[in-house]
Amino acid sequence: MPAIDLGRLEREVEHLESLFDSPAGLTRATLDVLGFYAERARRPSSALGAEEPGRSLTVPAPVLRAIGTGLQRQAGFQPEGGWPVADALWEADLRETRVLACWVLSGIGNERVAEWVERRAAGLDDPHVLTAVVDRAFLHWRRVSGASYIERIARWLASSRSILHALGLRALEAGLEIPELEDMHRAFEILTGLPRSVRGDARSALADLLETLARRSAAETTRFLLEEIEAERPGVERLARTILPSLPPPQRERLITVLTRSIAGKGSS
Repeated sequence: MPAIDLGRLEREVEHLESLFDSPAGLTRATLDVLGFYAERARRPSSALGAEEPGRSLTVPAPVLRAIGTGLQRQAGFQPEGGWPVADALWEADLRETRVLACWVLSGIGNERVAEWVERRAAGLDDPHVLTAVVDRAFLHWRRVSGASYIERIARWLASSRSILHALGLRALEAGLEIPELEDMHRAFEILTGLPRSVRGDARSALADLLETLARRSAAETTRFLLEEIEAERPGVERLARTILPSLPPPQRERLITVLTRSIAGKGSS
């Protein structure tokens, strides 16, 4: 695409910030700005794949980041005004506007953000939006209130909704840096709240989380997987095999031995 005119973009962001008291007007203006940059960036390969959820304008990341930063800043000045702005942007039902709603929520940054997201969990089937929720909307909240962050994750993992399992698992992985989770044992305790079977996005989120945990604490990750194999959790053997490359040789060999024995036992039964 042609080079972004940074001066123009800065003026556009300032204008959007000035509309913060008018959620509907701000959303319309945001869509105009997004549409302009989408047209400049559009190319035949930019359309969403048929298998990928969410409608997207394919706006360049620097543009989205500049708008998001401005709206986040304004939400910090007007936190109560941020809720209707986030509502309006989310209801516009584009990937970009939902990501921008997450920037607004980050400027508010308290536990009510989790409740807001939970009520809109059906929209988290787009992985880009789910990532924005965890990495952006929850960022300030988990930094200032790690205890409530962990409590909420445990609640999501214990729910009956697969999309909340995916949300909780992604949030747990993102939260491994907070002091409350420096003890890896706490993360594994939280994982025990998961239902016996996870599916879809939650399954891939669990695999990614365990790979991260394996690099940080190979012994505890191996012990967790061994216990899950013994408990015959559905799908755990396939999950364990995907984690093997992330484990050092001693833990890898131990896990392979148990997996081989488990397969042999099933074959003889």
